[in-house]
Amino acid sequence: MRGRAFAVVVVCLLLVSSGSAVAAPSLEMTVDDDGVVVTADNVAYLAAWQPQSVSVSVNGTGVGTVCLGTSGGGSDRTLACRPLTGNATQTTVQFAFDGWPNNDTGERTLVATARSNGTVLASTEQSIHIVAADGDVDQDGLGNRAEINGSTGFLDPDSDDDGLDDGAEVRTYETDPTVADTDDDNLSDGAEVNEYETNPLEPDTDNDNLSDGAEVLSHGTDPATADTDGDGLDDGAEIHEYNTSPTKADTDGDGLNDGAEVNVHDTDPTTADTDGDGLDDGAEVNEYGTNPNEPDTDGDGLADGPEVNEYGTDPTEPDTDGDGRPDGAEVQSGTNPTDGLDETTLLGVGLVAGACLAAGAVAVLVRRRGGSLPFVGSGDDSDPDDAGAAATTETADESDPAADPVGGEGDDAAGADEPMPTALSNERQVLKLLDEHGGRMPQGAIVNATGWSKSKVSRVLSGMEEDDEIRKISIGRENIVVRHGEEPDWARSPLEESS
Repeated sequence: MRGRAFAVVVVCLLLVSSGSAVAAPSLEMTVDDDGVVVTADNVAYLAAWQPQSVSVSVNGTGVGTVCLGTSGGGSDRTLACRPLTGNATQTTVQFAFDGWPNNDTGERTLVATARSNGTVLASTEQSIHIVAADGDVDQDGLGNRAEINGSTGFLDPDSDDDGLDDGAEVRTYETDPTVADTDDDNLSDGAEVNEYETNPLEPDTDNDNLSDGAEVLSHGTDPATADTDGDGLDDGAEIHEYNTSPTKADTDGDGLNDGAEVNVHDTDPTTADTDGDGLDDGAEVNEYGTNPNEPDTDGDGLADGPEVNEYGTDPTEPDTDGDGRPDGAEVQSGTNPTDGLDETTLLGVGLVAGACLAAGAVAVLVRRRGGSLPFVGSGDDSDPDDAGAAATTETADESDPAADPVGGEGDDAAGADEPMPTALSNERQVLKLLDEHGGRMPQGAIVNATGWSKSKVSRVLSGMEEDDEIRKISIGRENIVVRHGEEPDWARSPLEESS
């Protein structure tokens, strides 16, 4: 700040001569304001390279000469003297210099004296500081001449109080030393340089669409890093577009980073379960392989969450147990969607199977009494010739104790099947297969496992059923073979229920 200043000192002296008091002249000294850079603490700062003008007013008579000089700095100097003529009671003497004489710089005292015949009649003085052009009074890295001719304060090292010296702002950072926040981002230039390592000339240092000041003062993000939380979304996008937290990689805590939700999976990064199916998005993607945007991934009528959390079904397979009915349909009808042989599933054909078992029981009773029954189909996929062969073999078994009780040489001779290379009897092989498959197998699966012909399997199973080792339960066009005593309650014969 430039001030217009001047110094006025009035000194009155009393001269005592011949025993009478005579009023001494008085002096008033003024340093013209054009030469004063600033006045601070009653010290006038004068630029040594600028023209100076000093006026001295003399009030009174008897003054012969007015002189101007300096004291301090190790010596006293007389700069100039001007004679006075005439008897005027008020006279002004002007001193003018193109620059400060003798390159005398630093703190000095400017002294004006009124003299007569070598005797000092009056004097006045002013504290001054003569400022050298190439000096740096405030030691801010900018020379006095640059600061005085410019807009910064040569007595203040940090003119805008932003934490950076004026010289550093001009020579290093190219910021405005008279404006505390050059880029107007609400962070002072000094704070950007010394604390946040941001660019004081760029309001958005990391180009994330948040000003440096907003990142520091409002959002707690790093103004030098576009993606503070490293989640794949810039801080500005998280604030302005997705409403996510720029300091938390997984805003909704669902196991997927916000960036992955937006850029890869197209899920909502602010909602843990985008499709509302009861499974968090991260679990769907990382654990179950389901679609986090589809509540029923496999389209089976059950939402993914209940399949996993309630029914234990596979949310990516519409028919978990492979029984031909979708999981949702099974749940709705009360059957078990994870068990293809669920008792409730078999209930729909229970009456038919029960009737067949009852008929079989009657046939056993008749046979044991020496009678005979016409062939009754078992409902499997064997042909009538196989059944007839079984009946013939059974008759042979009763008349010839040496005959094969299950499979005869006729089958072998005909080359219909080849025996399994095992020491187990046919019946034991069937029981072993049942034990290996949880006590129940389709009859066709036994054919495949043993390599026997359908007729041989039919004969072996018929004999085992007669001996109460197994039961054949007819379901549609297929027989399910179960160990005796392990059949469902509804499949038991009326004779067993009454016994």
